[in-house]
Amino acid sequence: MATFNYRLLRQWRDESGMKPEEIAYRADISFSHLLRLETNGGNPGGALIARLARVLGHDPGELYTADDPAGAL
Repeated sequence: MATFNYRLLRQWRDESGMKPEEIAYRADISFSHLLRLETNGGNPGGALIARLARVLGHDPGELYTADDPAGAL
């Protein structure tokens, strides 16, 4: 079963040079929602994953991992 890789999302944000508020705005989510996703993952829907990946310049499928349920890289 594929699991949302919240650590990779955080890594992408760090690499992007954008502030989390800017990413949240561009992805049309709240800042607090973005921070929750980055810290404990949760189970975001596909549309949200697609928006976040697009804002950060990546493929949405990269945010899922099949091998590590903890979302480790």
